Amino acid sequence: MRNTDHPDIDAQLKQFGQNIRTARERTGLSQDKLGLDRAAISFLERAERSPDLPTVVRVAHAVEVAPAALLKGVGLRNSVRGPRHTPDPSDTPAIVFGVNLRWARLRAEISQEALALKADVGRAAISVFEHGRRDPNLRTILKLAKALEVPPSMLLNGIEPQDAPLKSSARQLAARLASQPPGRRAGKRARRR
Repeated sequence: MRNTDHPDIDAQLKQFGQNIRTARERTGLSQDKLGLDRAAISFLERAERSPDLPTVVRVAHAVEVAPAALLKGVGLRNSVRGPRHTPDPSDTPAIVFGVNLRWARLRAEISQEALALKADVGRAAISVFEHGRRDPNLRTILKLAKALEVPPSMLLNGIEPQDAPLKSSARQLAARLASQPPGRRAGKRARRR
């Protein structure tokens, strides 16, 4: 296990790795039969890497559980339900995570800057996460959950395993912008000319 200056987060990553192994063994699959890189799964199970959100979703799909289920026993164990929204099927995991993060931050009545300081994450990253424009890694999800005093699984509520390989949220955003009429995607540069 990789040790950092956050021993509690390291312990939570170790529990996440154990949850992956338990779910994988329950499905009767070896690391090679998951359809994912065996070495990457091995690193995750040994808590040597912190996966990004799309990887968590792919692993959850491979072991046939919801991504939040892989966080069982990780972090706080209080019963915060999270926002009562039904994600649009076209929403990326990053968008759903962003909705959940914003809801938890507003529930805690703290600003993006205060959350960033408390979680040891950049303030701009909080905004980018809330708008679903970047996929956080699990270490960041755990830090944010701890700072907001919510279970990490609450931040993943509504994110379901997906059949198709995931594109990064940045590529999906670029595709969405490319599909808009030319006048709308011109942006600030075009207006300055």
